[in-house]
Amino acid sequence: MTPTARDPYVYPGTNVLINLRDIRDQARLEQFEADAVFLANASLKSRPITGAFDIARLQETHRRIFGRVYSWAGEVRKDVGLTGKNRSGFVIAYGAAQNVPGALATTFAALKTENDLQGLDAAAFAKRMAWYYSEFDAIHAFRDGNSRTLRVFASDLAQAAGHPLDWARVARTAEDTQRLYHARDLAVMRGDLSELTAIIAASLRG
Repeated sequence: MTPTARDPYVYPGTNVLINLRDIRDQARLEQFEADAVFLANASLKSRPITGAFDIARLQETHRRIFGRVYSWAGEVRKDVGLTGKNRSGFVIAYGAAQNVPGALATTFAALKTENDLQGLDAAAFAKRMAWYYSEFDAIHAFRDGNSRTLRVFASDLAQAAGHPLDWARVARTAEDTQRLYHARDLAVMRGDLSELTAIIAASLRG
C-alpha cells in the first residue's frame, strides 16, 4: 500500500510497519519478522491452537505468529479503508476495514453450517476448502500477515476434517509459490476456483 495519512500502521512517510523493535528499515524488519515467524511456527507445532474454528481462533493464529513483531497482532485491521496490491497480473482490492467483522461473521457462520468441512471426501473437501480460502483471502482480516495466517488456519481446519494439508508439496520453488498466489488472486478477483482447488487437492496427504 502507498503510505498515506490514513494509515496508522506505518511510520510517517514510509511503508515500514510500526513494530515492537522500532525497526525503521524495511529490509531489517523483513529479516526480523522472518526469524520471529519461523520461531512462532515451530512453537505452534509443539503447542498447537485448539478450540472452535471461529473468529477468535483466526485472531489467535495471527497473534501467535506475529505477536513478537507487532503490537496489533491478532487484531482485525481498522482505520485504513480500502487496501490492495498488484500481483500476478491482477489489481487486487480488498474490502473496507469496517466491513471485516461482518464479513468474517458471515463466513464463519457458513463454515459452521458445513460442519467445518467434516465428512467430505477428498475431492469435495478440496473444492469447499478452496472456496473458504478465497473468501478469507478476500476479507483480508489483518493489516499484514494474512497469507501466513491463512495457511496455518487452513492446515488446522483440514487436519480436524481428516484431510491433512502439506503445503510443502505445492510450494517447493518460487514458481510454485507464484502459482499459489495466482490461483488465490484468480479466485478472489474472478471467482474462478479451479486452480486453487487443484493446488489444495495436490497438497492433501493420504
